[in-house]
Amino acid sequence: MIEIKAAGKTIAFIIKAKAKINRFITKPNNPLQLGYLSFSKNNQVKPHQHRALTKTTHQNQEFIYVVSGQIQVEFFNKGESFVKHILNPGDCLLQLSGGHGFTFLKPTKIITIKQGPYSNRKREKIEI
Repeated sequence: MIEIKAAGKTIAFIIKAKAKINRFITKPNNPLQLGYLSFSKNNQVKPHQHRALTKTTHQNQEFIYVVSGQIQVEFFNKGESFVKHILNPGDCLLQLSGGHGFTFLKPTKIITIKQGPYSNRKREKIEI
């Protein structure tokens, strides 16, 4: 796991495809909970559903899973680029805060998850 920090604050996590982790990565108060978990054959999670709860968040977060291809992700803090990482198939990124940009180094397919509802691009994004 790679923890990306800016000004002492964690702004993103990258989990590589071959990570040796078996736990939740994010803190319990994080709006998106990211866990990388392993289960043995025949393990079960008891059938359940999640309660409808009203929750408030003040920071949109984004999750990206690389299905195929290759991405260079560039992280920004206060409008300035400060680090770049390469994501390959099976890698994932959880952006907690700060800015990011992507360069697709190969034809790429991703799965992305963001908090909704999504109102519009101009309201939701600040271009750097």
